[in-house]
Amino acid sequence: MSCELCGGGDMWIKTCLTPDGSRLLVCDECYGEQVSVLVIVPGDRVVMARCDHCWRYGNPREFVEISPGGRKNAYSGTCAQCEEEEGV
Repeated sequence: MSCELCGGGDMWIKTCLTPDGSRLLVCDECYGEQVSVLVIVPGDRVVMARCDHCWRYGNPREFVEISPGGRKNAYSGTCAQCEEEEGV
């Protein structure tokens, strides 16, 4: 997915509501520049990651390392809690 403002993209595209009520997909950088007028709303997809060590699911932004293509095509990697506890 690409950002509808700059055409670029990053791993975490946000779905936002504009002042006129339309939905817009934006990257982190563009959201930061337009934070005063954009409101993050639920998008069409939910992104989760699964830890390879404790098997829990969580927000991929809170993982130390991740890669796509895990179970059910979810991101997988090491969660921050396992990194701290086990020094993985």
